[in-house]
Amino acid sequence: MAGNVLIAKPAPTVPQTPLASAKLFRDAGVPQGVYTNLFATVPQLHTLLEDFRIRGVTLTGSERAGAAIAENAGRHLKKSVLELGGSDPLIVLPDAPIDDAIKLAVAGRMFNTGQGCAASKRIIVVGKDREQKVIDGMKKAMAELKPGDPIDPNTTLGAIFSERGLVGLLAQIETAKAAGANVILGGKRSQHPGFYLEPTILTNIAPENPLAQQETFGPIAAIYGVDTEEQAIKLANSTDYGLGASIIAADISHAKKVAAQIEAGMVFINGPAYSSPDLPFGGIKNSGFGKELSDIGFGEFTNKKLVRVANSA
Repeated sequence: MAGNVLIAKPAPTVPQTPLASAKLFRDAGVPQGVYTNLFATVPQLHTLLEDFRIRGVTLTGSERAGAAIAENAGRHLKKSVLELGGSDPLIVLPDAPIDDAIKLAVAGRMFNTGQGCAASKRIIVVGKDREQKVIDGMKKAMAELKPGDPIDPNTTLGAIFSERGLVGLLAQIETAKAAGANVILGGKRSQHPGFYLEPTILTNIAPENPLAQQETFGPIAAIYGVDTEEQAIKLANSTDYGLGASIIAADISHAKKVAAQIEAGMVFINGPAYSSPDLPFGGIKNSGFGKELSDIGFGEFTNKKLVRVANSA
């Protein structure tokens, strides 16, 4: 729509999705060559980036992949946009209706079985008494989720994207436990056939616990209780990530003041992080740079040209 042609390098774990996208373009009558899938290896991809005809690159992936792509693109003076990992905080302020906060926290954490860059991975509750209410409410809701075939409408808990992903999550849980975290719910591989993880809740996560700085790409909720709003903001900003954040509150005006202090590319008030074609999507810090979607996303890969007519002498 911006006038560019696109070469897509799909993730090797999901080849059918880009093939379906290509078919949609063909069925819509888009000329051949406007959209092309390239099932390339990583070395082949970097060779491709050296081609002068490639003028920009955008990546959704890990920090490691983003750093490699940005280095290569910068060496060849190519524009890059990176959408990398996240460890999004969801802050429950003291005036937030507790039942609403629980529903939004569960929705933000469990959407797509927790497998989203922008997902409510750290639930930060102001007030230790309210923390326990959130723990109890989330535990009840997450324990009721049922694993099954994602196509079955009765399924409420999907699978992890791969065995490697499941093994990694289990290792994160064990490392967090060894560093003092408490497992309030789950923590083990589900008995359901396939790559399923039990919905998991962890608490008592100290700043030195490795989990405090990690992204959990799955159904793992880390719940923190703090005494003050200032502590909540400091904790929310304490990771290397800065993709999205959420604030649950009754006083919207005050929530906006809190949002201004959060180090993130996106802050959502009274809702979990999400994407929409009309909203710019992207983060700061190690979550990447640049924006996808909306008119701002269009501008990332649009050459802006000035043509000025001078006044006649």
